[in-house]
Amino acid sequence: MAPSMNLWTILPVKSLTETKSRLSAVLSPDERAELTLHLLERALILLPQVRGLGETAVITQDPLVAEIAIRFGCHTLAEPPGSGLNGAVTAGVTLAAQNEASHCLILPSDLPFFQTSELEELVGAMETAVSHSPIILCSDRQQQGTNALVVPTGLGFCFGYGRNSLQYHQQEAKRLKLACQIVNLSGLQFDLDTEADYAFYTKSRCLSAS
Repeated sequence: MAPSMNLWTILPVKSLTETKSRLSAVLSPDERAELTLHLLERALILLPQVRGLGETAVITQDPLVAEIAIRFGCHTLAEPPGSGLNGAVTAGVTLAAQNEASHCLILPSDLPFFQTSELEELVGAMETAVSHSPIILCSDRQQQGTNALVVPTGLGFCFGYGRNSLQYHQQEAKRLKLACQIVNLSGLQFDLDTEADYAFYTKSRCLSAS
């Protein structure tokens, strides 16, 4: 990676009392919290293994999540009250920029199958991009959401997580006249949102343990 490139990872994490509400029919609140912490710790173990990634910042209102992040050597920042996901991500990118990050990788903490090799492919896309400040996007399986996003700091990129965020982020790149590259990486594209997702996840864990 070029010497001027300083790529931070931003992990926004909901409060444990609010996390994974769509799984409330199959998991108790304590089980949902435990699942969230398990996936967070997995991410925090894997991220330092990725060549080219710098610091990690966890954005959360939850004191236990912040405590775990600090134990893993991460920066932490309290999510601004009422800001939602887009406000949390914006606050994280601002923190990174204040600490001389040139780019940020925004990554959900609920991606149970992502691999370090996939993140290295994202970093590689940054290294080989013709544009100095490209946007790198990895969608969800439906090609609608945004499961990984690399953006340059300091250019006023506005985040639009939510319905059809992939299209929104492409349009935002166009507004800023930035090159935009979409990569398809199956581990990054699986997020754990629905009961069907959870059933697939638990089946996969059982198979890998057998």
